[in-house]
Amino acid sequence: MKLDYKFIKEILLTMEEYDKHEISSYELWQKIGVMDSKHCIDKGLLDKFLGHIKVLDDNCCIECSNDNFGVVPTSGGYLTANVTFRLTAQGYEFLDVLKNDMAFNKIKDFAISNAIDIGKQIIVQLATGAFHG
Repeated sequence: MKLDYKFIKEILLTMEEYDKHEISSYELWQKIGVMDSKHCIDKGLLDKFLGHIKVLDDNCCIECSNDNFGVVPTSGGYLTANVTFRLTAQGYEFLDVLKNDMAFNKIKDFAISNAIDIGKQIIVQLATGAFHG
């Protein structure tokens, strides 16, 4: 799977814009188009979401109330559960990087762990006027 930083940004922005500190998976999935209002799931988008949410978890950007992120693969598709997600301090910092167009363009080809570190450095340099990108 190739990382889609625009999709990651959409996930994190949706979590940040939510009015509570945690968001249920079903609500998150509806807001990003994985699930419709009748709880029908786009299996391709769910798989994409799952891959990206695992990478975000690997890098301490999100926390989930369930180790399998509310999704269990089966031979016929997926079993889902309505679990909760929370954006961590690291997730807020990474979202700041993704919101900055200059930083976003510089990090989009890096692995996420490198993108987080490099992006933070770019944001600091931009804030201090030291960026010569």
